[in-house]
Amino acid sequence: MKKIIVFSLLLLFGLGLFAEIRIIKADSGLELDPKTLSKDLKHYDVIFFGERHEDKALHRLQREILPGLLDDERELILSFEMWERDAQKALDSFISGEMSEADFKKVSRIWSNYDDYRPLLIFAQKNKLKAIAANVPRAYASRTAKEGWDFVEYLPPEERAWIAAKLTAPDDAYREAFFEVMGKMNSHPMNQDNLQNMYLAQCIKDDTMAESIVLALKDNPKARIIHFNGDFHSRNFLGTVSRLQNSMPDLKIAVLTPQEGDPDKEILQSEDSSRPGTHLLFLPASNEEEGR
Repeated sequence: MKKIIVFSLLLLFGLGLFAEIRIIKADSGLELDPKTLSKDLKHYDVIFFGERHEDKALHRLQREILPGLLDDERELILSFEMWERDAQKALDSFISGEMSEADFKKVSRIWSNYDDYRPLLIFAQKNKLKAIAANVPRAYASRTAKEGWDFVEYLPPEERAWIAAKLTAPDDAYREAFFEVMGKMNSHPMNQDNLQNMYLAQCIKDDTMAESIVLALKDNPKARIIHFNGDFHSRNFLGTVSRLQNSMPDLKIAVLTPQEGDPDKEILQSEDSSRPGTHLLFLPASNEEEGR
């Protein structure tokens, strides 16, 4: 029996289920534990937690840092890519306890890995925190990927409100990185118009999530917001982060970015301008799922 237990533990370690994330503060190279990370993040106004959606270690870290972000002086607000603006009322009702979890799951278009985000919602419930359904409804992003976003201006006012008032698609490093990733994901060359529409679909998410955060801060100017999104939306301070910076340049923003490789070499070889985040989350090399 003892041999079976030992073998099972070895198997679990081999699968990386207990592998620890190494948390490195990018500007100093210092290694932090989750408790110290939470303490450091309290120096920021908005925190972007870039994730790889299926990575269990990252989801565990999300849960671990939340208690340390509670503050008697600043309200903590949770913001999610995973819920869309037209689900805000349902999210509010669930957080307040007015809606059952079963009903919430039925009406809010939960992601397939809902169980990874459930602890964050329960934390908000127990601590009476606000939560933001920040993303654009997926129907509009899907339509944009097929035909561009010219249709947006013809939507009825109540539907137009689900989308950021200002839509942008900068021809910058973000576009270049997006085209590169999409090219690697497809074995055959993609039509440039199709690629551009897919980029517009990415951007409509970024603009809407950034605007959702801006609106929340205007309503709650003393609040601190932690926003959970796929890594690509915040890596290198681009995407949603750059939109937020353009709207509110005085904000102090933290970006937590998953990384692979040797942290010591990574920090020593990078310049300030090329670091992909303020805090780098080094994962085991096998965790290759990229958040979008």
